[in-house]
Amino acid sequence: MMKAIPAFLWRSPLLLLAVAPLHAAPPLPPLRFLVVDGHGMPLAQPRTGTAGQRSALGPGIIKKWQDALAAELGRTPVNLVLPRKRQDQAVANRQVDLRCFVSPEWLPAELAAQYEWPQAFMEVEERIIGNADAAPVQRMADLHGKRIGTVHGYQYRKLAPLFDAGSAWRDDAPSEAALLAKQLAGRTDVSVMRTLDFAYLKLHDPRLARLALAPLAVSRFSLYCARTHYSSVTLAQLQLAQQRLLQGGILEKILQSYR
Repeated sequence: MMKAIPAFLWRSPLLLLAVAPLHAAPPLPPLRFLVVDGHGMPLAQPRTGTAGQRSALGPGIIKKWQDALAAELGRTPVNLVLPRKRQDQAVANRQVDLRCFVSPEWLPAELAAQYEWPQAFMEVEERIIGNADAAPVQRMADLHGKRIGTVHGYQYRKLAPLFDAGSAWRDDAPSEAALLAKQLAGRTDVSVMRTLDFAYLKLHDPRLARLALAPLAVSRFSLYCARTHYSSVTLAQLQLAQQRLLQGGILEKILQSYR
């Protein structure tokens, strides 16, 4: 027969802990990523949301990396896809935890100060895209008198003196794919593009065999996942999660799937 537990033992803290019901820890809040609208592949496939607005994040490098980062942090990812003009207001309204694939060099100092910046997780290069049958652009002087295809909203600091002096002309397109289409049609002489994007687009469009990367690099920059000051993810947690993913080769696997 089972003996009764003496009354004095019921008051023991250890026994109370042993018989107390176990409660699961409350779920962590979702991880809210801010994403600029208008990306193309391989970064993100455009996807139309309600009322024809491009408000959803489609497949691509951005989604795969952010999904992996959220999983590493034990969170559910939520992607807030907004035009550039509405992004700062979303941060001010405390709607954002992380903003990835961004550089502090792209932001005015007062906006960059709204974030904490861990170590960069990715390096990107922009180069001149020329016609395959033309002499390659090797130095800035080779761009004099050229109409240069650029993406609307992007900054090209190395080319700014040429544009300001009227030595070359900037010709904007809404996306990287549209940029190359204008060059193929003869509306621009050369284009500026991330090498990552050009390699992907050339792989999927045989017409782009008529174009080639030139030796001249316009910019090299680091990409970050910046943390808002009010984010529920600490800078140390973010840095550690990034480090584990990079050491595990996750980013390289993601990039390799689009090469």
